Amino acid sequence: MKKFKFSIDNNPFEVAVTELENGQIDVEVNGSNYIVTIDREATKAANAPAPKVAPKAAAAPKATPTAAPAAAPKAAPAAAPAAAPAASGSVKTVKSQLPGSVTKLVMEVGQAVKKGDTVLMIEAMKMENEIKAECDGTIAKFYVEAGKSVMADDKLFDIACGGATAAPAPAPVAAPAPKAEAAPAPKAEPAAAPAAGGPAKPLKSPLPGSITKILVTPGQAVKKGETLLMMEAMKMENEIKAEKDGVVAEIKVTVGQNVMNDEVLLLLA
Repeated sequence: MKKFKFSIDNNPFEVAVTELENGQIDVEVNGSNYIVTIDREATKAANAPAPKVAPKAAAAPKATPTAAPAAAPKAAPAAAPAAAPAASGSVKTVKSQLPGSVTKLVMEVGQAVKKGDTVLMIEAMKMENEIKAECDGTIAKFYVEAGKSVMADDKLFDIACGGATAAPAPAPVAAPAPKAEAAPAPKAEPAAAPAAGGPAKPLKSPLPGSITKILVTPGQAVKKGETLLMMEAMKMENEIKAEKDGVVAEIKVTVGQNVMNDEVLLLLA
């Protein structure tokens, strides 16, 4: 047995060489044994460099682990094509802005609507509130029905936003039209109201908002429940109605004017 001590790249090695039969030698490197076959014509001096081949072979497994992790990240991005969900239609859920009671469903499930179309009506704070579509699309689902009470932030309906046809749009627009025609008809009946006399009663705003439309004029006779003007508040159109039969004595606001809660809108005699 021959023993050697040397270093490679500042790494120490202890090597013991034992000669076997048939041109083989047993080489022990730092406690690890290797069987090395040498050419019979090689000199005994050539036995010393032979173990240098063995450590290089031991380093080969180091390259194998590095290849395995490299392949793993490539497999992970395969799941990345999350572009598929983008192809699905956008569904928008419209919620109630304040507590109230659903009085009418103007649209039906599957009906095409345009942004701004009235979908349902909610009575809140003694006012009829128009809940409108927030995008062009199709009514996908209703969470409420006529007569159901809702709280603020309750779900009302879903709209599948997308290419909606304009044909159904005139349906909700036609509903308000009779209100303007009905206003002149009662003029003859409430004519007797002024005879009763009495002080004019102020009609006040139930919440802050902006006046969008005035439907009556001073001196016009109105009936209880008739819409007098429209006010936008909390992203909803609110109908301000007459609280009794009478005659419009004076209008205190104009279209586009912002009003505060409890501010006088008109006087009703």
